[in-house]
Amino acid sequence: MRSATCSRSATLGEAIDTVRAFFAIDLDERVRSAVAEIADQLRACPNGDAVRWVREEGLHVTLRFLGELDCGRIARLADCVREQTAALSPFRLQLGSARPFPSRRRPLAVVLDVGPAEPLEELANAVERGVVAAGFSPERRPFNTHLTLGRIRGKRFPLVTGDVTTSGKNCAVKEVVLFKSELRPSGAHYTPIERAPLGGEPSPLLTETDQSIYNPKAGG
Repeated sequence: MRSATCSRSATLGEAIDTVRAFFAIDLDERVRSAVAEIADQLRACPNGDAVRWVREEGLHVTLRFLGELDCGRIARLADCVREQTAALSPFRLQLGSARPFPSRRRPLAVVLDVGPAEPLEELANAVERGVVAAGFSPERRPFNTHLTLGRIRGKRFPLVTGDVTTSGKNCAVKEVVLFKSELRPSGAHYTPIERAPLGGEPSPLLTETDQSIYNPKAGG
């Protein structure tokens, strides 16, 4: 029986169950609210309407985007990533200041710096090893640690300075989440479908009935 998390698409005349997916760090409610307040401050700045801001429900730190994924590969993918994250210790994600991304000269998005760099890079590398072990091609782009607040819709850009900060807010990182992403007219719709705990702690499998549903207008 097909998983309810998958959709139908045709390739070479065959129907294939696929899901658009990515691995990310989810945020707790307290920190997500603090980040949303930062986005609200920037939205109120001159040219703040030139950005497609991420809604509070969809804020996360992307570790590895997968694109369209055959649902038959999800179980092995999750197992391979769990094998890698089990060797890592939980840590606290620290939120910093807002900035243009990738540069002030040619901004494509507004992001929030996150750290500490070393455990984040170790976690991203562990996820990448698991993804490659599951048979996927290696990611060619270097990992860049940030949390996307919004994406530029035109050539205008709001004033973003280091004064816009979360004032040291942080949250525990105990797991990596595999999200399903559905693109709808109302925006991207995210659903967690697998979890990979850090430190080998047990993490419950998700079912279609107990998944948390996120409905951001944009994500990254």
